[in-house]
Amino acid sequence: MNMQTPLTAVGQDKNSYLSARDCSHKDLLVYAARQSGRSVMQIQREFSKMARSHSRLNMVEYVRHGLFRHDDFTDAQRAAYISNDVHWEFTHSCNNRSWSGVSEDKALATMLLSAGDVPVPPIVGVIDTSTRIYPGLAKIDTPDQLRDLVMANRDSGLFGKIVDGMVSFGAFRIAHADATHVTCTGHDPMTYGAFLSDFVGQNAYILQTTLANHPDIARHASALATVRMMNMVSDDGVFCPLAIIKLPQGNNIADAFWRPGNLACEVDVETGEIRTIAERSGPEVKFHDDHPAAPGLKALKLPHWDKLLEINARAAQIFAPIRYQSTDIAITEAGPVIVELNYGGGFDLPQYASGRGLLTPRTRAFFEQHGCNLGSASKQKRSFFGRGRVKA
Repeated sequence: MNMQTPLTAVGQDKNSYLSARDCSHKDLLVYAARQSGRSVMQIQREFSKMARSHSRLNMVEYVRHGLFRHDDFTDAQRAAYISNDVHWEFTHSCNNRSWSGVSEDKALATMLLSAGDVPVPPIVGVIDTSTRIYPGLAKIDTPDQLRDLVMANRDSGLFGKIVDGMVSFGAFRIAHADATHVTCTGHDPMTYGAFLSDFVGQNAYILQTTLANHPDIARHASALATVRMMNMVSDDGVFCPLAIIKLPQGNNIADAFWRPGNLACEVDVETGEIRTIAERSGPEVKFHDDHPAAPGLKALKLPHWDKLLEINARAAQIFAPIRYQSTDIAITEAGPVIVELNYGGGFDLPQYASGRGLLTPRTRAFFEQHGCNLGSASKQKRSFFGRGRVKA
């Protein structure tokens, strides 16, 4: 009898991500042709020009942005789009790469931000079966230690995420626990031993108390929402060209836009007002006039916005050698809390959520100043799964 090894939390999320991701090139061509009333050859020709240009868009992005809808965009608006495939190339060009590990290691980044008087969620423990030591943090590597920590935090709840993970792969929220079993939202009960060996596997996790959304946001989100601030750091300070709030929906425990049903909204950087409401719906991004189930989201002014701008700038300057970066900031009733600071930040989310390209004259000048190639297309495209950051 074949006994398959159980998938870790990361493996389960990765499978879900892949199953909801791409149609074939042919299917996307046919879809775009039918929707636009143009021929497949016309669509292919237009797409090929964009793929060879500085934009370097792939077919999924070309269709998801709706760029095949010829009358909806000017040439200048099309030229403002940039592919997420070149995100790492641009990020490394802008940044001091030695700081990558400092920001992407969530335990280390949290310690540094906390020391810099930036509000962060407290880490109550780290699950890690390696020999690494986490100064000042409880390290969990046995079922008994895990049970004791979980039981001690049953009232506040615990949220777990991989120490060096990305796009919320493997994240979990503990919904219930007793002396023998732990239950994570969306999963069956597990013994503490099975949780460590099968669900966590070889990945290291930080455990934090669960944060709650500000009441103005809570009615529009099923779990913790965060604001993604794109930061460009220069000698003149911090420039944020786009802000996006990511809103989990339904049974989703994390706000990543790839999770089906989640919403992403552009936020006016100056005022904190929500300008768009976007959802991934089939091959294209769909824009809503308001929240599909809880009206009042469009034009909502996010609370504590001035304070959010203040702590975002402080965090960005603590990590100033990362000149192109992003922060994910939760807004609680007590105020904003920086959940993560990222080395870089994908180009896809801000463009999907805003419905326009990232390359304004100012952002283009920033990238070109740091040696990013916005001329001829690069032959080498980089994918997320080539980085080998988490273990399935």
